[in-house]
Amino acid sequence: MKAHEILNEMTLREKIGQTFVQYYQGYSDLPDHLIEMNKRNELGGIIYFSGNNVRDLEQLKQMSTNIQSHATDNRFNLPFFLTIDQEGGQLTAIHKGTTMFPGNMALGFANDEEMAYEQGKHSGKELRYAGIDICYAPVLDVSYDRANGVPVVDNRMYSDKPEVVANMGMRYIEGLQEEGIIACAKHFPGMRITQEDTHFEADRHPGDIERLTNVELLPFQKAIDNGLGCIMMHHGIFDALDPEYPASLSKKVIDHLRNDMGFEGLIITDDLVMKSILDEYGEKDSLIMAMNAGCDILMSTCAGPWYVDFMEECVKEGKVSEERINEACLRILTYKEKHSKLPEVTEKTFVKEDGDKLAYEIARKSLINYKSKPGLFPLTIKPEEKLGIIMGNPARLVMSDAINLYDNLSIEETVQRRVKHNDTKEAIMPWQPTYMEMVSVGDVAIISDLVIFTTVNAYHFEKQIETIKYIRQFCKDKTIIGIASRSPEDAPLLAEYCDGVIITGGLSQVTLDALIDAMFIDGEFEFNDAKQLFDKE
Repeated sequence: MKAHEILNEMTLREKIGQTFVQYYQGYSDLPDHLIEMNKRNELGGIIYFSGNNVRDLEQLKQMSTNIQSHATDNRFNLPFFLTIDQEGGQLTAIHKGTTMFPGNMALGFANDEEMAYEQGKHSGKELRYAGIDICYAPVLDVSYDRANGVPVVDNRMYSDKPEVVANMGMRYIEGLQEEGIIACAKHFPGMRITQEDTHFEADRHPGDIERLTNVELLPFQKAIDNGLGCIMMHHGIFDALDPEYPASLSKKVIDHLRNDMGFEGLIITDDLVMKSILDEYGEKDSLIMAMNAGCDILMSTCAGPWYVDFMEECVKEGKVSEERINEACLRILTYKEKHSKLPEVTEKTFVKEDGDKLAYEIARKSLINYKSKPGLFPLTIKPEEKLGIIMGNPARLVMSDAINLYDNLSIEETVQRRVKHNDTKEAIMPWQPTYMEMVSVGDVAIISDLVIFTTVNAYHFEKQIETIKYIRQFCKDKTIIGIASRSPEDAPLLAEYCDGVIITGGLSQVTLDALIDAMFIDGEFEFNDAKQLFDKE
Protein backbone atom coordinates (compact mmCIF):
# COMPACT_ATOMS: atom_id res chain seq x y z
CA MET A 1 0.00 0.00 0.00
CA LYS A 2 1.33 3.45 -0.92
CA ALA A 3 2.05 6.16 1.66
CA HIS A 4 -0.85 8.39 0.62
CA GLU A 5 -3.25 5.42 0.61
CA ILE A 6 -2.26 4.51 4.16
CA LEU A 7 -2.65 8.13 5.24
CA ASN A 8 -6.18 8.22 3.84
CA GLU A 9 -7.17 5.19 5.89
CA MET A 10 -5.53 6.31 9.13
CA THR A 11 -7.38 7.70 12.11
CA LEU A 12 -6.16 10.94 13.64
CA ARG A 13 -4.57 9.08 16.54
CA GLU A 14 -2.70 6.76 14.18
CA LYS A 15 -1.34 9.71 12.24
CA ILE A 16 -0.26 11.47 15.41
CA GLY A 17 1.56 8.34 16.57
CA GLN A 18 3.88 8.51 13.56
CA THR A 19 5.10 12.01 14.49
CA PHE A 20 6.98 11.13 17.67
CA VAL A 21 10.03 9.08 18.66
CA GLN A 22 9.47 7.28 21.93
CA TYR A 23 12.20 6.73 24.50
CA TYR A 24 12.51 3.89 27.00
CA GLN A 25 15.11 2.08 29.08
CA GLY A 26 15.78 -1.50 28.09
CA TYR A 27 18.13 -3.79 26.17
CA SER A 28 16.10 -6.59 24.62
CA ASP A 29 12.67 -5.50 23.38
CA LEU A 30 9.96 -2.87 23.63
CA PRO A 31 8.40 -2.41 27.06
CA ASP A 32 4.78 -3.51 27.44
CA HIS A 33 3.31 0.00 27.17
CA LEU A 34 4.96 0.56 23.76
CA ILE A 35 3.87 -2.88 22.56
CA GLU A 36 0.30 -1.89 23.39
CA MET A 37 0.72 1.43 21.59
CA ASN A 38 1.88 -0.41 18.49
CA LYS A 39 -1.17 -2.68 18.55
CA ARG A 40 -3.22 0.52 18.37
CA ASN A 41 -0.99 1.64 15.47
CA GLU A 42 0.20 4.61 17.54
CA LEU A 43 3.94 3.91 17.67
CA GLY A 44 6.02 5.59 15.00
CA GLY A 45 9.64 5.48 16.08
CA ILE A 46 12.21 4.94 18.80
CA ILE A 47 15.30 6.86 19.86
CA TYR A 48 18.11 4.76 21.29
CA PHE A 49 20.47 6.22 23.89
CA SER A 50 23.88 4.78 24.65
CA GLY A 51 23.48 4.14 28.37
CA ASN A 52 19.80 3.23 28.32
CA ASN A 53 19.55 0.95 25.29
CA VAL A 54 23.01 0.05 23.99
CA ARG A 55 25.46 -2.46 25.39
CA ASP A 56 27.13 -3.51 22.16
CA LEU A 57 26.48 -3.97 18.45
CA GLU A 58 25.17 -7.54 18.63
CA GLN A 59 22.80 -6.78 21.49
CA LEU A 60 21.46 -3.76 19.64
CA LYS A 61 20.98 -5.73 16.42
CA GLN A 62 18.95 -8.37 18.28
CA MET A 63 16.83 -5.76 20.03
CA SER A 64 16.14 -3.96 16.74
CA THR A 65 15.09 -7.27 15.19
CA ASN A 66 12.79 -7.95 18.13
CA ILE A 67 11.26 -4.51 17.90
CA GLN A 68 10.62 -4.65 14.16
CA SER A 69 8.95 -8.05 14.59
CA HIS A 70 6.08 -6.20 16.28
CA ALA A 71 5.30 -4.34 13.05
CA THR A 72 3.01 -7.19 11.98
CA ASP A 73 0.83 -6.38 15.01
CA ASN A 74 -0.29 -2.99 13.71
CA ARG A 75 -2.95 -2.85 11.05
CA PHE A 76 -0.75 -1.39 8.30
CA ASN A 77 2.31 -3.52 9.13
CA LEU A 78 4.25 -0.29 9.44
CA PRO A 79 7.89 -0.60 10.49
CA PHE A 80 9.30 1.74 13.11
CA PHE A 81 11.96 4.36 12.60
CA LEU A 82 14.84 3.26 14.84
CA THR A 83 17.14 6.21 15.44
CA ILE A 84 20.44 6.89 17.20
CA ASP A 85 23.32 9.36 17.68
CA GLN A 86 26.35 7.72 16.06
CA GLU A 87 28.44 10.70 15.04
CA GLY A 88 31.86 9.19 15.61
CA GLY A 89 34.26 10.71 18.09
CA GLN A 90 32.94 11.89 21.41
CA LEU A 91 29.30 11.03 20.62
CA THR A 92 29.37 7.37 19.63
CA ALA A 93 26.36 5.61 21.10
CA ILE A 94 27.32 2.10 19.89
CA HIS A 95 30.73 1.98 21.49
CA LYS A 96 31.39 -1.78 21.50
CA GLY A 97 31.61 -3.84 18.35
CA THR A 98 31.88 -0.84 16.03
CA THR A 99 34.83 1.18 14.80
CA MET A 100 35.61 4.09 17.11
CA PHE A 101 36.45 6.95 14.78
CA PRO A 102 38.47 9.91 16.10
CA GLY A 103 35.69 12.45 15.55
CA ASN A 104 34.61 15.25 13.26
CA MET A 105 37.24 17.80 14.25
CA ALA A 106 40.00 15.28 13.58
CA LEU A 107 38.37 14.44 10.25
CA GLY A 108 38.20 18.15 9.49
CA PHE A 109 41.88 18.58 10.33
CA ALA A 110 42.66 15.73 7.93
CA ASN A 111 40.46 17.55 5.39
CA ASP A 112 40.21 14.47 3.21
CA GLU A 113 36.83 14.15 1.51
CA GLU A 114 37.44 10.55 0.47
CA MET A 115 38.09 9.62 4.10
CA ALA A 116 34.82 11.34 5.05
CA TYR A 117 33.00 9.31 2.41
CA GLU A 118 34.61 6.04 3.52
CA GLN A 119 33.79 6.75 7.17
CA GLY A 120 30.18 7.40 6.20
CA LYS A 121 30.01 4.12 4.25
CA HIS A 122 31.60 2.07 7.01
CA SER A 123 29.38 3.60 9.69
CA GLY A 124 26.39 3.08 7.41
CA LYS A 125 27.15 -0.63 7.11
CA GLU A 126 27.47 -0.95 10.89
CA LEU A 127 24.20 0.90 11.46
CA ARG A 128 22.32 -1.13 8.85
CA TYR A 129 23.52 -4.29 10.59
CA ALA A 130 22.26 -2.84 13.89
CA GLY A 131 18.84 -2.19 12.35
CA ILE A 132 19.09 1.60 12.46
CA ASP A 133 17.06 3.76 10.08
CA ILE A 134 18.05 7.32 10.98
CA CYS A 135 21.46 8.41 12.25
CA TYR A 136 21.59 11.83 13.88
CA ALA A 137 24.73 12.80 11.98
CA PRO A 138 26.66 14.58 10.68
CA VAL A 139 27.08 17.75 12.70
CA LEU A 140 27.14 20.55 10.12
CA ASP A 141 27.68 23.35 12.61
CA VAL A 142 30.63 25.58 11.77
CA SER A 143 33.18 25.21 14.53
CA TYR A 144 34.78 28.12 16.29
CA ASP A 145 35.02 31.74 15.26
CA ARG A 146 38.52 32.99 16.02
CA ALA A 147 37.82 36.41 14.51
CA ASN A 148 35.31 37.09 17.27
CA GLY A 149 37.24 35.33 19.99
CA VAL A 150 34.76 32.48 20.39
CA PRO A 151 36.65 29.24 21.19
CA VAL A 152 35.57 25.67 20.56
CA VAL A 153 33.94 23.83 23.43
CA ASP A 154 33.94 20.30 22.01
CA ASN A 155 35.12 18.32 19.00
CA ARG A 156 31.89 17.53 17.16
CA MET A 157 32.41 20.05 14.36
CA TYR A 158 34.57 19.55 11.28
CA SER A 159 36.02 23.02 10.95
CA ASP A 160 35.72 26.76 11.38
CA LYS A 161 35.71 27.02 7.58
CA PRO A 162 32.18 26.69 6.13
CA GLU A 163 33.47 25.19 2.88
CA VAL A 164 35.34 22.43 4.72
CA VAL A 165 32.27 21.64 6.82
CA ALA A 166 30.13 21.58 3.67
CA ASN A 167 32.44 19.32 1.68
CA MET A 168 33.27 16.89 4.48
CA GLY A 169 29.64 16.71 5.58
CA MET A 170 28.35 16.18 2.06
CA ARG A 171 30.73 13.28 1.42
CA TYR A 172 29.97 11.68 4.79
CA ILE A 173 26.23 11.94 4.05
CA GLU A 174 26.79 10.38 0.64
CA GLY A 175 28.56 7.38 2.16
CA LEU A 176 26.00 6.95 4.94
CA GLN A 177 22.95 7.20 2.68
CA GLU A 178 24.42 4.87 0.05
CA GLU A 179 24.21 2.20 2.74
CA GLY A 180 20.51 2.86 3.36
CA ILE A 181 20.79 5.05 6.44
CA ILE A 182 18.91 8.34 6.49
CA ALA A 183 21.45 11.00 7.47
CA CYS A 184 20.13 13.65 9.85
CA ALA A 185 22.29 16.79 9.66
CA LYS A 186 22.30 19.01 12.73
CA HIS A 187 21.80 21.51 14.30
CA PHE A 188 19.93 23.80 11.89
CA PRO A 189 20.43 26.71 11.29
CA GLY A 190 23.85 26.13 12.87
CA MET A 191 24.87 25.95 16.49
CA ARG A 192 26.97 28.93 17.51
CA ILE A 193 29.91 27.75 19.56
CA THR A 194 29.75 29.44 22.92
CA GLN A 195 29.98 28.47 26.56
CA GLU A 196 26.17 28.34 26.55
CA ASP A 197 24.96 24.76 26.16
CA THR A 198 21.32 24.47 25.08
CA HIS A 199 20.98 21.46 27.37
CA PHE A 200 20.97 24.12 30.09
CA GLU A 201 20.34 27.58 28.62
CA ALA A 202 19.37 29.26 25.37
CA ASP A 203 21.87 30.86 23.04
CA ARG A 204 21.15 33.80 20.73
CA HIS A 205 22.93 34.22 17.40
CA PRO A 206 23.27 37.93 16.60
CA GLY A 207 24.47 37.53 12.99
CA ASP A 208 22.61 39.08 10.06
CA ILE A 209 21.21 37.07 7.15
CA GLU A 210 24.37 37.60 5.09
CA ARG A 211 26.48 36.11 7.85
CA LEU A 212 24.10 33.16 8.25
CA THR A 213 23.95 32.50 4.51
CA ASN A 214 27.72 32.58 4.05
CA VAL A 215 28.68 30.73 7.23
CA GLU A 216 26.11 28.70 9.18
CA LEU A 217 23.67 27.89 6.38
CA LEU A 218 26.24 27.10 3.69
CA PRO A 219 26.96 23.49 4.78
CA PHE A 220 23.25 22.74 5.12
CA GLN A 221 22.53 24.19 1.68
CA LYS A 222 25.17 22.01 0.06
CA ALA A 223 23.84 18.93 1.86
CA ILE A 224 20.27 19.75 0.80
CA ASP A 225 21.36 20.21 -2.81
CA ASN A 226 22.96 16.77 -2.68
CA GLY A 227 20.03 14.76 -1.33
CA LEU A 228 20.12 15.07 2.46
CA GLY A 229 17.25 13.09 4.00
CA CYS A 230 16.71 14.65 7.43
CA ILE A 231 17.55 17.76 9.45
CA MET A 232 17.53 18.27 13.22
CA MET A 233 16.56 21.70 14.53
CA HIS A 234 18.61 23.69 17.01
CA HIS A 235 17.20 25.30 20.15
CA GLY A 236 19.06 28.59 19.66
CA ILE A 237 17.50 31.91 18.64
CA PHE A 238 18.62 33.43 15.33
CA ASP A 239 17.80 37.13 15.18
CA ALA A 240 18.10 37.32 11.39
CA LEU A 241 15.37 34.69 10.91
CA ASP A 242 13.22 34.96 14.03
CA PRO A 243 14.27 37.11 16.99
CA GLU A 244 11.44 35.75 19.18
CA TYR A 245 11.48 31.93 19.12
CA PRO A 246 14.15 29.22 19.09
CA ALA A 247 14.66 27.65 15.66
CA SER A 248 13.10 24.36 16.75
CA LEU A 249 9.85 26.16 17.58
CA SER A 250 9.92 28.77 14.83
CA LYS A 251 7.70 28.66 11.74
CA LYS A 252 9.77 31.48 10.25
CA VAL A 253 12.97 29.46 10.49
CA ILE A 254 11.40 26.28 9.11
CA ASP A 255 9.71 28.24 6.32
CA HIS A 256 13.16 29.55 5.39
CA LEU A 257 14.46 25.98 5.36
CA ARG A 258 11.57 24.73 3.21
CA ASN A 259 10.93 27.68 0.91
CA ASP A 260 14.24 29.49 0.57
CA MET A 261 16.61 26.52 0.86
CA GLY A 262 14.44 23.94 -0.86
CA PHE A 263 14.54 21.19 1.75
CA GLU A 264 11.90 18.50 1.20
CA GLY A 265 13.07 15.87 3.67
CA LEU A 266 12.20 15.07 7.27
CA ILE A 267 12.56 17.69 9.98
CA ILE A 268 13.03 16.57 13.58
CA THR A 269 13.46 18.54 16.77
CA ASP A 270 16.38 18.17 19.10
CA ASP A 271 15.23 16.87 22.47
CA LEU A 272 12.58 19.28 23.78
CA VAL A 273 13.47 18.46 27.38
CA MET A 274 16.63 20.54 27.14
CA LYS A 275 16.39 23.33 29.68
CA SER A 276 16.60 26.05 27.05
CA ILE A 277 13.15 24.87 25.89
CA LEU A 278 11.69 23.23 28.98
CA ASP A 279 12.29 26.19 31.32
CA GLU A 280 10.82 28.73 28.90
CA TYR A 281 7.97 26.86 27.18
CA GLY A 282 7.25 23.76 29.29
CA GLU A 283 6.98 20.15 28.21
CA LYS A 284 3.56 20.45 26.52
CA ASP A 285 3.45 23.88 24.92
CA SER A 286 6.78 23.18 23.24
CA LEU A 287 5.21 20.15 21.51
CA ILE A 288 2.42 22.32 20.11
CA MET A 289 4.85 24.98 18.97
CA ALA A 290 7.23 22.53 17.30
CA MET A 291 4.43 20.83 15.39
CA ASN A 292 2.91 24.14 14.29
CA ALA A 293 6.33 25.42 13.28
CA GLY A 294 6.60 22.61 10.74
CA CYS A 295 8.59 19.82 12.41
CA ASP A 296 7.62 16.34 11.22
CA ILE A 297 9.03 14.26 14.08
CA LEU A 298 9.11 15.47 17.67
CA MET A 299 11.60 14.29 20.24
CA SER A 300 10.90 14.79 23.94
CA THR A 301 12.13 12.34 26.53
CA CYS A 302 9.69 13.96 28.98
CA ALA A 303 6.78 12.73 26.91
CA GLY A 304 5.60 9.15 26.53
CA PRO A 305 2.40 7.38 25.51
CA TRP A 306 0.43 10.44 26.63
CA TYR A 307 1.77 12.30 23.57
CA VAL A 308 -0.96 10.84 21.33
CA ASP A 309 -3.75 11.73 23.78
CA PHE A 310 -2.36 15.22 24.21
CA MET A 311 -1.88 15.98 20.52
CA GLU A 312 -5.33 14.57 19.68
CA GLU A 313 -6.86 16.95 22.21
CA CYS A 314 -4.84 19.82 20.71
CA VAL A 315 -6.31 19.07 17.28
CA LYS A 316 -9.84 18.91 18.68
CA GLU A 317 -9.32 22.25 20.46
CA GLY A 318 -7.89 23.89 17.35
CA LYS A 319 -4.39 24.37 18.79
CA VAL A 320 -2.90 22.17 16.04
CA SER A 321 -4.53 21.61 12.65
CA GLU A 322 -5.15 18.14 11.29
CA GLU A 323 -3.66 19.37 8.00
CA ARG A 324 -0.34 19.95 9.79
CA ILE A 325 -0.50 16.41 11.24
CA ASN A 326 -1.33 15.03 7.78
CA GLU A 327 1.61 16.85 6.21
CA ALA A 328 4.06 15.52 8.78
CA CYS A 329 2.64 12.00 8.71
CA LEU A 330 2.68 11.74 4.91
CA ARG A 331 6.31 12.75 4.78
CA ILE A 332 7.17 10.10 7.38
CA LEU A 333 5.15 7.41 5.61
CA THR A 334 6.81 8.28 2.30
CA TYR A 335 10.25 7.75 3.80
CA LYS A 336 9.13 4.53 5.47
CA GLU A 337 7.79 3.31 2.13
CA LYS A 338 11.16 3.93 0.49
CA HIS A 339 13.04 2.45 3.41
CA SER A 340 10.93 -0.72 3.53
CA LYS A 341 12.14 -1.61 0.04
CA LEU A 342 15.75 -1.95 1.18
CA PRO A 343 17.02 -5.54 1.40
CA GLU A 344 17.18 -7.01 4.89
CA VAL A 345 20.67 -7.20 6.36
CA THR A 346 21.23 -10.35 8.40
CA GLU A 347 25.00 -10.72 8.02
CA LYS A 348 27.78 -8.19 8.42
CA THR A 349 28.70 -6.43 5.19
CA PHE A 350 31.72 -4.78 6.79
CA VAL A 351 35.01 -5.84 8.31
CA LYS A 352 35.67 -4.07 11.59
CA GLU A 353 39.42 -4.21 11.06
CA ASP A 354 39.01 -2.22 7.84
CA GLY A 355 37.11 0.47 9.73
CA ASP A 356 39.72 0.46 12.48
CA LYS A 357 42.45 0.95 9.88
CA LEU A 358 40.56 3.87 8.36
CA ALA A 359 40.03 5.41 11.79
CA TYR A 360 43.77 5.18 12.48
CA GLU A 361 44.60 6.78 9.13
CA ILE A 362 42.22 9.66 9.88
CA ALA A 363 43.73 10.11 13.34
CA ARG A 364 47.27 10.12 11.92
CA LYS A 365 46.42 12.62 9.21
CA SER A 366 44.69 14.91 11.70
CA LEU A 367 47.62 15.54 14.05
CA ILE A 368 48.83 19.15 13.96
CA ASN A 369 52.29 20.29 15.04
CA TYR A 370 51.84 23.73 16.56
CA LYS A 371 55.36 24.02 17.91
CA SER A 372 58.59 22.01 17.74
CA LYS A 373 62.23 22.44 16.94
CA PRO A 374 63.91 20.44 14.13
CA GLY A 375 64.68 16.90 15.17
CA LEU A 376 62.46 16.93 18.26
CA PHE A 377 60.33 14.09 16.90
CA PRO A 378 60.50 11.17 17.16
CA LEU A 379 61.24 11.44 20.85
CA THR A 380 63.83 9.15 22.37
CA ILE A 381 63.69 7.74 25.87
CA LYS A 382 66.12 5.23 27.32
CA PRO A 383 64.83 2.15 29.15
CA GLU A 384 66.13 3.46 32.47
CA GLU A 385 64.51 6.89 32.02
CA LYS A 386 61.11 7.76 33.45
CA LEU A 387 58.29 9.17 31.37
CA GLY A 388 55.98 11.46 33.32
CA ILE A 389 52.45 11.97 32.03
CA ILE A 390 50.14 14.66 33.36
CA MET A 391 46.84 13.99 31.63
CA GLY A 392 44.00 16.48 31.65
CA ASN A 393 40.99 14.66 33.03
CA PRO A 394 39.49 12.73 30.06
CA ALA A 395 36.11 12.39 31.77
CA ARG A 396 32.77 13.53 30.37
CA LEU A 397 32.91 17.31 29.97
CA VAL A 398 29.65 18.06 28.14
CA MET A 399 26.35 16.23 27.62
CA SER A 400 27.41 15.00 24.18
CA ASP A 401 30.37 13.04 25.53
CA ALA A 402 29.79 9.30 25.26
CA ILE A 403 33.28 7.94 24.62
CA ASN A 404 34.55 9.93 27.59
CA LEU A 405 31.88 8.32 29.75
CA TYR A 406 32.62 4.72 28.77
CA ASP A 407 36.24 4.48 27.64
CA ASN A 408 39.19 4.18 30.03
CA LEU A 409 41.67 6.40 28.23
CA SER A 410 45.30 6.30 29.33
CA ILE A 411 48.44 7.64 27.67
CA GLU A 412 50.50 5.52 30.06
CA GLU A 413 48.85 2.31 28.87
CA THR A 414 49.20 3.43 25.25
CA VAL A 415 52.93 4.10 25.66
CA GLN A 416 53.49 0.76 27.36
CA ARG A 417 51.59 -1.06 24.60
CA ARG A 418 53.02 0.71 21.55
CA VAL A 419 56.48 1.95 22.62
CA LYS A 420 57.13 -0.91 25.05
CA HIS A 421 58.38 1.56 27.65
CA ASN A 422 57.22 0.63 31.14
CA ASP A 423 58.95 3.14 33.41
CA THR A 424 56.04 5.56 33.38
CA LYS A 425 53.98 7.53 35.85
CA GLU A 426 50.60 8.97 34.86
CA ALA A 427 48.69 11.49 36.94
CA ILE A 428 45.21 12.77 36.11
CA MET A 429 44.93 16.55 36.36
CA PRO A 430 41.53 18.04 37.27
CA TRP A 431 40.09 20.63 34.89
CA GLN A 432 40.65 23.33 37.52
CA PRO A 433 43.40 21.98 39.79
CA THR A 434 43.89 23.46 43.25
CA TYR A 435 47.35 24.58 44.34
CA MET A 436 48.03 21.27 46.08
CA GLU A 437 46.86 19.38 42.99
CA MET A 438 49.32 21.48 40.96
CA VAL A 439 52.06 20.47 43.38
CA SER A 440 51.02 16.83 43.20
CA VAL A 441 51.10 16.54 39.42
CA GLY A 442 54.16 18.80 39.36
CA ASP A 443 56.04 16.23 41.43
CA VAL A 444 55.41 13.69 38.67
CA ALA A 445 57.22 16.00 36.25
CA ILE A 446 60.06 16.62 38.68
CA ILE A 447 60.85 12.90 39.10
CA SER A 448 60.64 12.25 35.34
CA ASP A 449 63.13 12.62 32.50
CA LEU A 450 60.57 13.37 29.79
CA VAL A 451 57.15 14.94 30.37
CA ILE A 452 53.85 14.81 28.43
CA PHE A 453 51.27 17.37 29.53
CA THR A 454 47.74 17.29 28.09
CA THR A 455 45.01 19.89 28.49
CA VAL A 456 41.22 19.90 28.30
CA ASN A 457 39.95 23.35 27.27
CA ALA A 458 42.66 25.16 29.22
CA TYR A 459 41.63 28.41 27.50
CA HIS A 460 38.61 28.21 29.83
CA PHE A 461 40.04 26.20 32.74
CA GLU A 462 43.00 28.52 33.22
CA LYS A 463 44.45 26.66 36.21
CA GLN A 464 45.77 24.04 33.79
CA ILE A 465 48.08 26.66 32.29
CA GLU A 466 49.04 27.78 35.78
CA THR A 467 50.03 24.16 36.37
CA ILE A 468 52.34 23.88 33.36
CA LYS A 469 53.84 27.25 34.29
CA TYR A 470 54.48 25.89 37.80
CA ILE A 471 56.05 22.73 36.38
CA ARG A 472 58.38 24.64 34.06
CA GLN A 473 59.81 26.55 37.03
CA PHE A 474 61.16 23.30 38.45
CA CYS A 475 61.92 21.54 35.16
CA LYS A 476 63.86 24.21 33.29
CA ASP A 477 65.94 21.84 31.15
CA LYS A 478 63.55 18.93 30.71
CA THR A 479 61.72 18.25 27.47
CA ILE A 480 58.01 18.88 27.92
CA ILE A 481 55.50 18.05 25.19
CA GLY A 482 52.12 19.78 25.44
CA ILE A 483 49.05 18.17 23.93
CA ALA A 484 45.91 20.21 23.22
CA SER A 485 43.54 17.25 23.41
CA ARG A 486 40.24 19.04 23.00
CA SER A 487 40.35 22.71 21.96
CA PRO A 488 42.99 24.01 19.53
CA GLU A 489 42.84 27.26 21.49
CA ASP A 490 45.01 25.62 24.16
CA ALA A 491 48.00 25.38 21.83
CA PRO A 492 49.19 29.02 22.00
CA LEU A 493 48.82 28.92 25.78
CA LEU A 494 50.95 25.77 26.04
CA ALA A 495 53.62 26.99 23.63
CA GLU A 496 55.28 29.38 26.11
CA TYR A 497 56.07 26.54 28.51
CA CYS A 498 56.51 23.49 26.24
CA ASP A 499 59.24 22.39 23.83
CA GLY A 500 56.68 20.87 21.51
CA VAL A 501 52.90 21.30 21.17
CA ILE A 502 50.58 18.98 19.26
CA ILE A 503 46.86 19.46 18.56
CA THR A 504 44.85 16.23 18.28
CA GLY A 505 41.33 17.43 17.48
CA GLY A 506 39.80 15.07 20.00
CA LEU A 507 40.41 12.40 22.58
CA SER A 508 39.80 8.77 21.72
CA GLN A 509 41.89 5.62 21.89
CA VAL A 510 42.67 5.61 18.18
CA THR A 511 43.81 9.22 18.53
CA LEU A 512 46.14 8.26 21.38
CA ASP A 513 47.52 5.36 19.33
CA ALA A 514 48.29 7.66 16.40
CA LEU A 515 49.70 10.35 18.69
CA ILE A 516 52.13 8.05 20.49
CA ASP A 517 53.26 6.45 17.21
CA ALA A 518 53.92 9.89 15.70
CA MET A 519 55.75 11.15 18.80
CA PHE A 520 57.93 8.12 19.52
CA ILE A 521 58.09 5.67 16.61
CA ASP A 522 57.66 7.00 13.09
CA GLY A 523 60.74 8.98 12.08
CA GLU A 524 59.25 9.73 8.65
CA PHE A 525 55.94 11.03 9.99
CA GLU A 526 54.90 14.50 8.85
CA PHE A 527 52.51 16.42 11.08
CA ASN A 528 49.88 18.77 9.72
CA ASP A 529 50.95 22.40 9.66
CA ALA A 530 49.30 24.68 12.22
CA LYS A 531 48.80 27.35 9.56
CA GLN A 532 45.43 25.79 8.73
CA LEU A 533 44.25 26.89 12.18
CA PHE A 534 46.41 29.81 13.19
CA ASP A 535 48.03 32.70 11.34
CA LYS A 536 51.59 32.29 12.57
CA GLU A 537 54.35 34.75 11.78
